[in-house]
Amino acid sequence: MSSIPNESYPAQYESRLTLKNGREVLLRPIRHTDGPLLVDLFNRISPDSIYFRFLRPLQSLPEAMVHRFTHVDYRTEFALVAAVEEDGKDAVIAVGRYGYNPDDEHTDFAIAVRDDWQRLGLGRALLRRVLEIGGEHGIRRFWSLIDVRNENMRRMLAELGYEVRYSLRDGLFHTEILV
Repeated sequence: MSSIPNESYPAQYESRLTLKNGREVLLRPIRHTDGPLLVDLFNRISPDSIYFRFLRPLQSLPEAMVHRFTHVDYRTEFALVAAVEEDGKDAVIAVGRYGYNPDDEHTDFAIAVRDDWQRLGLGRALLRRVLEIGGEHGIRRFWSLIDVRNENMRRMLAELGYEVRYSLRDGLFHTEILV
């Protein structure tokens, strides 16, 4: 997709979130300049977290993927990042997104939370907000492939309060969320 001019940045989706540990994070839409922050996030998560997010081992985040993740139209594709200041500079500690795939006419969702920020309510809050934003844009069904061993994701989806349907195929849960 083409880059969206800065004046199209949807600032109305910026908010602050206080986590279970008392830390406050900024939730904000991704910007096309966030590529280095996404690469840093990728480099600071465990191989297991990388696998659960991408369903394959990756040693690095390819430049084409970084570009695709940071250049969204804020309607059919949307991403929120959770940002904090660490060592005097901005850091992205989590990202949640959805994206419409015209090939199969599905809107996929995904989330990644840096391992040292997991179990603080961030993933659930981030995914809930991403799904709400999608609902505001008329999206009622979201899909994802989830490894059957990813119990944290299944537990988080159960806690969101939406109808979630699972079907098992080829060792993966084909997951549908109805909002």
